[in-house]
Amino acid sequence: MSASPRVLLLAGHEPTGRAGLLADVAAVRALKGAPVAVATAQTAQGATTFLWESTPVRLLRAQVTAARELGPVDAVKLGMVPDPARLGAIREVLEGTGAWWVVDPVVRTSRGQQLSRLTVRHYLSLAGPRVVLTPNLDEAAWLLGLPSVSTVEEAAEAGRALVAQGFGAVLVKGGHRARGAVDVLCVPGRTQLLTGKRLSRSPERRGTGCRLASALAVELGRGRSVAAAARTAKAFVARYLRTGDR
Repeated sequence: MSASPRVLLLAGHEPTGRAGLLADVAAVRALKGAPVAVATAQTAQGATTFLWESTPVRLLRAQVTAARELGPVDAVKLGMVPDPARLGAIREVLEGTGAWWVVDPVVRTSRGQQLSRLTVRHYLSLAGPRVVLTPNLDEAAWLLGLPSVSTVEEAAEAGRALVAQGFGAVLVKGGHRARGAVDVLCVPGRTQLLTGKRLSRSPERRGTGCRLASALAVELGRGRSVAAAARTAKAFVARYLRTGDR
């Protein structure tokens, strides 16, 4: 347990910080954690411009290895992973850490642009008792091969189905639902609804999923239970929507 957990952040670098690695760093620092930021890719995401290039596997492996040489990793947050080669390198160099992993299955931007060549099989292969999966409604449907997941009841069923694949916990985010602000947390044998007030989101308030997963990783690295960590992460995102990064 650490008062200032060291959180390894693996995500795409989006220079404005509205989403991706810089958003992750902001979330970890806001919650008094110690971020270690490794870019899995460089991205350009403007009004019309969209492009990304993967970090070379050799460099990615070396950066994570160097980070481990300089101190323990209390938690890992996995965001954008471009392809199986990068995922394999990450898993190899993190073997034996014993840290919690928070996996945000980012495969597309909010506009639908592809960010990753990982398949459902790759994400399901990450399942383990200390791995928390944080899909939104569309991602949950994709992972399970369903036409859609929309209602709270469907989100709960999806969460339980993903937990059955071997994950320690699944947090199905409800932010894309037309009404309500209910996230569903599933752990083996239990389903919990995390309710809150629905808040409007201005265009610059992107990256809520990145921030939630990173906040969750901080709290797990601090030694909190999954349920307590999820509540804190949800409250953190609500505060971000109200006030920004202040």
